[in-house]
Amino acid sequence: MIFRILGSAAGGGVPQWNCACPNCTAARGGSAPRRTQSGAAVSADGERWLLLNCSPDVATHIEAFAPLQPRAVRGTPIDGIAFTDANVDHLGGLATLRQTGDHRFVVRSSAIVRDIAAVQTAFAPFARAPHRWEAAASGRWCEPIDAFDVTGRALRVRGFSVPGTTPGYDGRRAEPGAVFAYEIAAPGDDATILFAPVFSAIDDVLLQAIERAAVAVLDGTFYSDDELIVKELVPKTARQLGHQPMGGSEGTLARLRPLLRPSKKTARRRIVFTHLNNSNPVLDPASQAATEVLAAGAEIAYDGMVL
Repeated sequence: MIFRILGSAAGGGVPQWNCACPNCTAARGGSAPRRTQSGAAVSADGERWLLLNCSPDVATHIEAFAPLQPRAVRGTPIDGIAFTDANVDHLGGLATLRQTGDHRFVVRSSAIVRDIAAVQTAFAPFARAPHRWEAAASGRWCEPIDAFDVTGRALRVRGFSVPGTTPGYDGRRAEPGAVFAYEIAAPGDDATILFAPVFSAIDDVLLQAIERAAVAVLDGTFYSDDELIVKELVPKTARQLGHQPMGGSEGTLARLRPLLRPSKKTARRRIVFTHLNNSNPVLDPASQAATEVLAAGAEIAYDGMVL
């Protein structure tokens, strides 16, 4: 199985078009890497690909990664998309993929994400033929059809609901299915990669999935709950925006410390933080926050990272 981080930033990317914070200034000036909006791609054989989210930067993602580029005058090796939520930074790229001709995409999400997104004019065509927008049942392995079927041997993909809210344009409702995570396994392999770039808390279901995973790609949007307020960027906390912060006594690092520092009874797995907001201090490798993440045994995703 090949798993590539296409974009590692939260909405707006780094630098964000209307921001001159230290992280954006560093990226704009070339002293820190630029980051596109979050997304990933996975394949069992390197020939046919499933996108995990489809950010407004999807065209840049395709041009930066040759296996996603067309191999004929018209066509694409991308067969499907699985969405974690209905935020524009995760599905806005559908507007770019609208010129698909006769190509069929199988799109999967929770029912509530489909209901929110498919009524938007730019995204509605993907809920009609020749495409299919399937509502995945939480906790069940998806049927091995189309996008997930690779030369008769299917990637196994299981979506399940995690704590979270609908997007701001939908009122940030805390509804079951508002946010999904995905477990992905290659044919004949029990090891899974977990893709959970958005969640507001780690409940028992998500914790068990992290424990099962060989690699867990997790929500790293904010390091501290109040970083947007402290930096005078937005008067809202991380949790008000539907994200559990990485740091702090009740943050993701603290919750996962037993998995990052395994005992003889617990295997070590890779924890990779993605969906990094431009306010997040871990974007500066010299910061105390970045040092704490790496010292804990976790990793910070970057555009083009292969897992």
